[in-house]
Amino acid sequence: MRRSFLLILSFVLLCGSYVDAAVELAARGENPVLLQDVYIFNGVPYVAVDDALDAVSLRGHWNSITHVYRIKTARGWAEITPGSAYLKFGERHYPLGTKPRFIDGRLRVAEDFLVDQLPRLIDRSVYYRNLDPLPTRKVEGEGALDRLFAFLLRKKKTVAGPDLTGVAIDPGHGGLDNGVIAATGLREKDVNLQLARRLQKLFKMRLGVPVYLSRDDDYELTAEQRVAPAARDNVDVWLLLHAQASYGPTPQGVVLLIRRDQPVSASPSVEKSPSLQLAEQMSQALREAGFDVAGIQPTDRLPLGDGDLPTVQIESGYFSNPQDLARLENPDDQELFVQALFQGVLNFVRLEEENR
Repeated sequence: MRRSFLLILSFVLLCGSYVDAAVELAARGENPVLLQDVYIFNGVPYVAVDDALDAVSLRGHWNSITHVYRIKTARGWAEITPGSAYLKFGERHYPLGTKPRFIDGRLRVAEDFLVDQLPRLIDRSVYYRNLDPLPTRKVEGEGALDRLFAFLLRKKKTVAGPDLTGVAIDPGHGGLDNGVIAATGLREKDVNLQLARRLQKLFKMRLGVPVYLSRDDDYELTAEQRVAPAARDNVDVWLLLHAQASYGPTPQGVVLLIRRDQPVSASPSVEKSPSLQLAEQMSQALREAGFDVAGIQPTDRLPLGDGDLPTVQIESGYFSNPQDLARLENPDDQELFVQALFQGVLNFVRLEEENR
């Protein structure tokens, strides 16, 4: 298998719930505030400092000239700086276990800041709960034999959780190629990119893994550019995002496409292909989230490439069907859709571990 998963220890994945990357925070005795804009970086949850302060009734502001974030408290000003290992409070400096950092355009602090430093700033203890705790695992060092066969191994993981090292996503069409255009004017190329960006953010926030998009804006791609992200050594899954239309309004639902050489059923004596297993897990997650799945279909008319990299083309719905079109135009339904795809990938990785 060209893209093999080598999971070092078993892990636990929370299934069926999409409030995965979230924390609760409050001053002790107050009602907890749910914070969902949480990123996982090197196995550590990072929360936007603005959100954390708001949860405990504090305020702060970023000084773009001095590159210092100032926090107003009842006992004066506190300061933190991106990349600095200290909190300055008055004339004293308190060490930070994890340095603040900018992620996705916001200054974020790790959970040790919330637990150890926030109580200092509000003069009372805080309630903090990580709603998605990932188990800690020990990664053994590589030996000479491991290095010799490095082409079979994944990059050594330093984070806890699923051993997913990278995801490639291809938002179909772009530029002069609009794809399907709905009667409302909605263009397939735009929906594909919207879904890709949402899915990219989910993987980055909840797992901290790199996500490679074939395009991140509205432009055309060559065939080589479209498959380039999937050729990266650290990519474990390739997802292609599309939509479709029919001559009539009746056909509807999500269709999952896999290569023709990977049949949609297998006898007990024949191992299912990774792409089929991935498609099955996605189908189940989509149905559990309330989406109609028309089926998993093999195809040889689409350039899905060769090899056994787990690959699924997701036809997200029919622009010719009123229900599908309304769902694809709705931002909330788009978010629910990509959450289901994300859950399907996680379930697939979990299945790989169980069958290893």
